[in-house]
Amino acid sequence: MKKQLTALLILFAATNFLSLTKAATPADNDKVYTVEEIIEKAPTLVGQTVTVKGLVSHICDKTGRKLFFATADGTKSFRFNAGDKIDVFNENAIDSTVIATAEIVEQKVTMESLDKQEVAAITAAEKAAKAAKVKKPVAADHCTSEAKANGESTTATPLQNIQALKAKLNKQIAEGKNNYLSFYNGAKCNVYKIVKK
Repeated sequence: MKKQLTALLILFAATNFLSLTKAATPADNDKVYTVEEIIEKAPTLVGQTVTVKGLVSHICDKTGRKLFFATADGTKSFRFNAGDKIDVFNENAIDSTVIATAEIVEQKVTMESLDKQEVAAITAAEKAAKAAKVKKPVAADHCTSEAKANGESTTATPLQNIQALKAKLNKQIAEGKNNYLSFYNGAKCNVYKIVKK
């Protein structure tokens, strides 16, 4: 009886150990995503560390800490933010095929944050108008790569993009869906490699 009970406990423990081990290992741990795949699957990958291989179209001019992968047709992009181990991304990555690893995160944008952005955009537009009168250039604070990564128009002004996002969110709320918009990117990228120029 003792032997049967011991055997049963060992079998139970082994079964639980195997199920815990299997659950802790992501199914696509070794998968390398294309830019198109990561854009499509990002909502289901939040919190997971993934590897992406694709063409880098842009690195942020201001900080050097944002790297943008472009889709094959160039109409969309996906952003990776540098982690603690990367001071800035190497400019040689631009127009190169790069493999990079990062954690997928979701940024939730509420109506309140869009209202604040709208006020800031109006203020910036007013400053730009004043600067234009004295022929003083004003630097843009939102590049086209960032706009593509957020699904925004690359030809609209920042204010127009914010107003379009507010309209999209209002429609979403009216349909009984989330009261925020979701944007996805790769955070804490500490590993990347230029594989082809």
